[in-house]
Amino acid sequence: MDLRLVEIFCAVYEERSFSKAARRLGLSQPTISGHIKALETGLDSRVFDRLGREIQPTRAGQLLYKYGRQIGELKQSAEEAMARFLNRLEGRLLLGASTIPGEHLLPANIGAFKGAYPKIDINLVIRDSQAIVEGVKAGAFDLGFVGARLPDEGLLFEPFSSDRLILVAPPIPEWKTSGGILSFESLRAKPLLVREHGSGTRMMLERALERHNLSLRDFNVVAALGSTSAIKQGIKANMGASFLSSIAVEDELASGAMRRIDVSGFEHNQRDFFTVVHTRRAASPLRSAFLEFLGDRMRGHGERSLARR
Repeated sequence: MDLRLVEIFCAVYEERSFSKAARRLGLSQPTISGHIKALETGLDSRVFDRLGREIQPTRAGQLLYKYGRQIGELKQSAEEAMARFLNRLEGRLLLGASTIPGEHLLPANIGAFKGAYPKIDINLVIRDSQAIVEGVKAGAFDLGFVGARLPDEGLLFEPFSSDRLILVAPPIPEWKTSGGILSFESLRAKPLLVREHGSGTRMMLERALERHNLSLRDFNVVAALGSTSAIKQGIKANMGASFLSSIAVEDELASGAMRRIDVSGFEHNQRDFFTVVHTRRAASPLRSAFLEFLGDRMRGHGERSLARR
């Protein structure tokens, strides 16, 4: 099979449209149609059913796409590997990260990486950990950074940094405690803000509470919010307190906008942040270069290093 025809077929399959595929590839629609016809002639099988203005892949088309996508990924990896060998590494790296890595750990590292590899374009998408893991599985991200390890045989999670969950509250009399320590029993009566389902922060909090035979149902949860920024705004508006990563609230604690409260028995609450990759996809040289670069920088800062792969 002609590799170019397979690439064009994959574009049409993903767009479900000859015209959209033509725009994506910078070709004319008749050219796209001609190439698909040539592919079908060579295979002696139709790969699309034309249903008026719509097209649907046939079973043969579905089978071809399964391998065509792998061929495309291998071709890209081969091009990137050769570019790296010749010191001409370039291309696009798609990163997905949950809130804490995406907003606090990665930006400075991405900036430094761009300084070392100016021809690599990096796209960073920030969502909750569950969405990032699903994106890595689907191939939407070359590499993910999440705040919780989720069970999946096809994915590899490796720790690259760590932090602690701490309880932070607004600096108002309602949250003033003797010695800055609060018991779980006293906390249960107070308003609590939590992250949404799928958040790594929430997963880690729920696991920590389980060690005390508690769950969020035992607390007065007044709101579940979709980002750490939203939680922090809620705390500043005196809606309640929340368990957040200490990294995310360094500035607020330093300025006095928030108050840290120690919870009795909640001392051992370290959380890890993980890189996540799909073990069944070819390792991109761009991904490998970024992991090596990030690992070197974090070792230089005395933080946990990334495992080489």
